[in-house]
Amino acid sequence: MKKISFILSVLMFFSCSTFSYDVKEISPLKAFEMLKNPSTYLVDVRSIAEYVFAGHPEMAYNIPLKFWSEKQQELVKNEHFLIDIKSCFTKDDTLIFLCRSGGRSLKAAQLAKEEGFANVFSINEGFEGEKNEKGYRTVNGWKNRQLPYTYTVKKELMYRYNKSSLK
Repeated sequence: MKKISFILSVLMFFSCSTFSYDVKEISPLKAFEMLKNPSTYLVDVRSIAEYVFAGHPEMAYNIPLKFWSEKQQELVKNEHFLIDIKSCFTKDDTLIFLCRSGGRSLKAAQLAKEEGFANVFSINEGFEGEKNEKGYRTVNGWKNRQLPYTYTVKKELMYRYNKSSLK
């Protein structure tokens, strides 16, 4: 019985770990080059507050993977994330996902891939990059690589809750 449990555990580990390889992780510089192609879009999956107050790439759509909950004092799942993605983009579009440092964007890209979006990428360094020895996010990332970003929120790129997703 222990042997079967071990074998099942190993199989689950490998199936889960190969799942994450379905999404290609790219650098901010590669993403910036790819955005010159038609039907290629940058999707910032950070919370609305992060998008607004920390800044964002000039061409990035904001579709949060999670929202800040004042009540719970933590980030909570956007239950309509895939509905929001499908309302903005077609499955033939190339979607490049971005978050603060790369974790949420990888998860978002995996969800989109599961939903049938074939051309998805995750920016591995995120918008702010990694922490330096003092704990500040100054290592790599979109912003630290001096790629174009802004604090101005454009109406056409800001998050709009998809009212048609209400049931």
